[in-house]
Amino acid sequence: MPLRACTMFLTSTWMKQVGNAKHNVHVMNISTGKKVKGGSSKLTGRVLALSFDAPGRLLWAGDDRGSVFSFLFDMATGKLTKAKRLVVHEGSPVTSISARSWVSREARDPSLLINTCLNKLLLYRVVDNEGTLQLKRSFPIEQSSHPVRSIFCPLMSFRQGACVVTGSEDMCVHFFDVERAAKAAVNKLQGHSAPVLDVSFNCDESLLASSDASGMVIVWRREQK
Repeated sequence: MPLRACTMFLTSTWMKQVGNAKHNVHVMNISTGKKVKGGSSKLTGRVLALSFDAPGRLLWAGDDRGSVFSFLFDMATGKLTKAKRLVVHEGSPVTSISARSWVSREARDPSLLINTCLNKLLLYRVVDNEGTLQLKRSFPIEQSSHPVRSIFCPLMSFRQGACVVTGSEDMCVHFFDVERAAKAAVNKLQGHSAPVLDVSFNCDESLLASSDASGMVIVWRREQK
């Protein structure tokens, strides 16, 4: 699986958080380029995904051995404190983590959306202030080897259902309504000729960009009703 450095900026501070292939998560001072004292921790594998909760007090990190770690983050000092570990599936890389304080008007639990190489998209509920995760639902996609990513759709979910979007190795972009008891798949976009690796909305979710393993990017426009 291709490796990449994972970086997250916390806009309210002078710090950024990075993960690397040496199993480390570091908090960096963006002014000096140096690591913050007390802001480093080690995972069980190479760090592939990072995500903060909305207030910026909890950080989750996923590695290539199938684990997700939660960290308590002190925004004043940059200190990281390891809190919880969840083994999603031993040996299955965690390629994407996306956090939301609520999914829709009906689903107001803090949630985490996780891609891992299990041919499933996983939705977890955050159950306490230390980032403990409880599996809520899973959705079938094709992902066995590629670094596929997914996202929440907060604006779309506020208007209609509780939607998430993910890439897939079947060369499609999949939309799921996470609150539907049956037939959660609500849309599928076809047009790529290689595994779809990443998806991203613009600010008002009127445009969706998807990229694939061949280097192609497609921009989709949402139909106005």
